[in-house]
Amino acid sequence: MSAFKIALTVVVIIAYVALSHAALVIEDAFSIWRQLAVLMLIVPIAAFLCWSAIVTTKQLGCGKVLAWCAGLVVAAGCAWITFGFWHTLLTQLDWIYLIQHVTANTMLCWFFMQTLYGGRTPIITTIARSIHPDMPEGVVRYTRHVTIAWAIFFALQVLVSLVIFAAASIETWSVFANILNWPMIIAMFAAEYACRKHFNPDFRHASIRESVSAYLNNRNKV
Repeated sequence: MSAFKIALTVVVIIAYVALSHAALVIEDAFSIWRQLAVLMLIVPIAAFLCWSAIVTTKQLGCGKVLAWCAGLVVAAGCAWITFGFWHTLLTQLDWIYLIQHVTANTMLCWFFMQTLYGGRTPIITTIARSIHPDMPEGVVRYTRHVTIAWAIFFALQVLVSLVIFAAASIETWSVFANILNWPMIIAMFAAEYACRKHFNPDFRHASIRESVSAYLNNRNKV
C-alpha cells in the first residue's frame, strides 16, 4: 500500500470517528451532524445491498438489464425506508451505533473463533504458515493462542460496550466505541508483537507488510 493510500485511509478514519462522536454527543437530534452521520451509515449499507442484488440476479442466469433493474429496485427500497424512518433514525442514532458496534465486534469474534474448532486451522496459524511453511511446533501453538486472544479481545469489546451503554452517558460510550476503538486495536497489535518477540526470540518474525500481504492472500481460505 502506497503512502498516499495509507494517509487517505487515516484521514477517512479520523473524519468518520470525529463525525460519529459529534453526532452522538450533540443534543439537537435534527442537527446537520446527525443527518450526515445517518447518511454515512446508510449509504454504504444501501450500496452493498444493491451490489448483492445485482450479483445474485446475474448468478441466477438473468441478463444485465434485469440485474440492474434489481439493483435499482433495492436502491429505491432503501431510499423509501430511509426517508420513511428518517425521524426515527435521527432520534435513535445512539441505538443504531450500538447495534453497529456490537454486530461488528461479534462478527469479528466469530471470525476468529470458528477457526478454532471442528478440525479447522486457526486463522493466525494459516497466515503465519503462508510466510513460514515450516514453523516449529512451539510457534504453531503460539499462533493458536493468538487466535484465541483476538477472539477474547472482540468478545470483551462487545461486553464492555453494552455495560457502558447501559450504565454511563452516551458521551462516555462514544469515547470508548468511537475514539478509543482504533487505539485499542493498535495496542493489541503492539502487545501481540511484544509477546511474540518474548516467547519466540529466535524465530524470524514477519514484518507488518508481510503479515498484511499474507492475510490478503489467505482471506478466501477462512
